Amino acid sequence: MRRETLESYGGDLVAVCVATRDIEPGDTLDEGNVAVEEWVASLLPPDAVTSLADVAGKVATSRIPQRAVLCPAYVEARAGDLEVPDGCVAVSVASDAEHAVGGALARGDAVDVYVSKDAVADRLASARVLDTSALATGGGEVSWVTLAVEPSCVQELLAAMSLGQVTLVVPGEMPKTGQEDES
Repeated sequence: MRRETLESYGGDLVAVCVATRDIEPGDTLDEGNVAVEEWVASLLPPDAVTSLADVAGKVATSRIPQRAVLCPAYVEARAGDLEVPDGCVAVSVASDAEHAVGGALARGDAVDVYVSKDAVADRLASARVLDTSALATGGGEVSWVTLAVEPSCVQELLAAMSLGQVTLVVPGEMPKTGQEDES
């Protein structure tokens, strides 16, 4: 009867992946929550997933209702999603181009965080750039930078922002001049 009902809508039947239960963001897709079923092709989104192998092991990035046909959008990272490294937390600091390496920071850059007050600069932490206002909006001036830092650094970093100017510095290796080897 089900097949006859589906065929009454016309069109070819296509095997697609369907959620067998509600799937929450962060859940891993596998045969425990996804099944392959036949659906009428004309009723499917154009990017419907047709093979369990295409989604097995992927992590849902949004809620997938039971019986929903799976599409890549359910497992794709959305613009603005932060990927905070394990063992770190995300914290945003107010900044500008002058204090953020001319605004040239990119996602993933390693930085050292300094606070300066009364002509004294102290290094607070090492961090990784997760996002900036310029990157999030596709251009413009830097007004904030979101950093991944160790949880133990957050309190000191937040206190430092209220006391003085926070500056982000990209560490690098000093080039050798060739004079070090001369004896």
